[in-house]
Order: sequence, then structure tokens, then C-alpha cells
Amino acid sequence: MSLAQLGLCTGSIYVSFLLWALLQERLTTTPYVLPASLLHPSQSSREEYFSSPLVLNALQALFSTLVAATYLSVRGSTKGKAKESWAAILGLDALTPSGAQRARKSPPKSATSKGEKGNGQAGGKSTALVSPLLLRYVQIAASQSLSSLLALHSLSHGIPYPTLTLAKSCKLVPVLLANVVLYRRRFAPYKYVVVTLVTLGISLFMLAAPSKKKSSSADSSLVGLLLLLANQALDGTTNSTQDEVFGTFTISGPQMMLVMNFFSFALMAASLVLPMPSFFGGSGGRSAGELARTVAFVHRHPEVSRDLIGYALAGSIGQVAIFETLERFGSLTLVAITVTRKLFTMLLSIVVYKHALNPAQWLGVLVVFFGLGIEAQQKRKEGLAKKVAQQPAKKAGVKDA
Repeated sequence: MSLAQLGLCTGSIYVSFLLWALLQERLTTTPYVLPASLLHPSQSSREEYFSSPLVLNALQALFSTLVAATYLSVRGSTKGKAKESWAAILGLDALTPSGAQRARKSPPKSATSKGEKGNGQAGGKSTALVSPLLLRYVQIAASQSLSSLLALHSLSHGIPYPTLTLAKSCKLVPVLLANVVLYRRRFAPYKYVVVTLVTLGISLFMLAAPSKKKSSSADSSLVGLLLLLANQALDGTTNSTQDEVFGTFTISGPQMMLVMNFFSFALMAASLVLPMPSFFGGSGGRSAGELARTVAFVHRHPEVSRDLIGYALAGSIGQVAIFETLERFGSLTLVAITVTRKLFTMLLSIVVYKHALNPAQWLGVLVVFFGLGIEAQQKRKEGLAKKVAQQPAKKAGVKDA
């Protein structure tokens, strides 16, 4: 877990999701011009907008599933895992009770001697009817989906969008609290300092931004605030549970990425094909017809297929970096990267479009960079300490030889 690995993961996330955001803006806000030969007499404009968010998300989940499977297969072959089964390489064998038992990390000796009866394990044999890892995946998928739903509903109950964005920028706090409260994890003292500095810096940056419209805080209803708090709690639960999965089972980040995206794709594909209620992006009849409308749109505008594929690929590659970061460095570091990515995106926009920052915003930027500097310095110290610790072991191995 060296600083170089962290830098590679961070750079991959920034680059991939910057391209992803540009293509998302292209797909959702830029009109596609209809050829004159296809213009219907009843149409007054040749401009059409791509308006199929459910198809966009389903395509992203499908590409992420395929990219994760490809990445795992290539990595497995390069690491000499040719003798392992395809299911083992992809992490699918752990979705069975016996597979989850094999994938479980060695418990403490005291727990082993007692047979871990509380987990349905006695004498090293699994007595569970359902894989505990599969249950964890379902829990993560449910909390993730419900969190997004609550965020959307909070907007409809009087929460202004800037307030929601600010809450998302403070995501480090609920993730830290959930790790401590739910799973009794302890972190190095500098982690609490970094979380505080990054959260304060980004909050200051966003609160000090001049707003075009003055929105009254009285519009934020009690119901909306409660929904927003529940959204933050579920975000913290999702990330801390992912940490708990990596701490309990010997699975990799891309393996989790594969399963989570497959679940998401199956859910969204079902809502596209079947007339389902409006839980996943629109009314039942509308979502069922969205796939047909998308196919017709692509037929009229073939160039949109290039944007769709680029969008899905950029997001998929970025997800590989996200899940590698989650596995290697934990949810706190990952959330710090994804939260500060928004800050760097805004700074890039300022450079490109010559926007100006006020003094309070510059102070917020400095606070964030100070926090990130502490994180980088501590990661470097940890890496050097590990190298020093490994040197005596290597020398001892040479002497024994």
C-alpha cells in the first residue's frame, strides 16, 4: 500500500471520471441534430436530446460487469492462476455457503477454538443455508439504492440542490462514524485530522461560492432534512460495510465490482423490459418503453452510440480504480479521493473558463490541500516503515540459505 499505488489509483479515478463527466454532459445537455432526410413534416426542429437515464445507467452497469470480468481474467492469467476455476478467479464461488467459508479470512485462535458458532460455523464447516458474503452484497446493494432514492426525495421535499451537494461533500464524516459505531474500527489519529480538514475545506469552498439565486433556508422542510440525514447514514453504512467485507473475506475489489454491477444491471434491465413501479427511474409504462425509444434514437443519430460506449467505458475503468482503492486503502481514503475530485474538477473549470475565486474559497482550497498533504506524508512514512521492517526479514532469509 505504497504512496505510488495510491497516486496511481487517484490519477486513474481523476482522469477516468473527468472524461466520464464530459461525456455525461454531452449526452444529457447537448442536442443531436437530425439529418434533413429523416425530418418529419410535423417536426419544427432538427435538434433532439437523449433522454433515457435508465438505459444510460443500465449500459454503465453492463460495461462495468464486462470490464471487471475481463480485468480479473487477465490479472488471473498474469499471476499464474491458470489452474484456478473461472468461478474462483471471478469470485463467484464465494457466493455459495461453502465458497464463502473458504474465502473467509482466518479468525483469531480463540474464535477458532470455539467453533465460531455465532456465524453458523463449527469445526470449520459451514452450516449456513445462504452465503454470508452474498447477504453482505445484497445489504450493500440495498443501502446504496435506497440512499440514492432518499437523496432524490429530499429534493422534492424542499432541500435545495446546493444543500444536497454540500452534504455529499461531507460524506467523509458519516463514513468515519459508521466504521467506528457499526464495526468498532479504530483509525490512526491523523485520519480524524484529515477528515476534519477536508470536510471543512470543501464546505467552505462551496458555501462561499456566489449563488445566482438566493434560496431561503426556510424552504428546507423537516421531512427533507430527515431524508437527507437518512441518506448520509446509508452512505456511511454502505462504505463501512464494504470495508467489513474486505476485512472478513479474501476477495478483491474487482470481484466486488463484478457482482455489484451485475446485480444493478439485472435490476435495471428488468425495469426496462417489464412494466415495473417507478422505483428505478420513472413510471412503469414509461420505463418499459424507454428501451424502444433509445433504439429508435440511436437509429436516427448513429453518432450517439460513440458517446454511449465512451461514457460506459470511462465509467467502467474508473470503477476498477475505485474498487482497487477500496480494497487496498479503505473507504475513508476512497471517499476523500472522490470528494476532492469534485474540487479539482471545479478548479479545472476555473482555469479553463477563467472564473474567479473569492478569498474564502481560496482559503477552503488551502485547507483541503493541507489535509491531503498530511495524508500523503503519513502514507509515505508508512511505506518507508514497511520497507525497513522487510529488510531484516530478507537478510535473515539470505543467512538461512
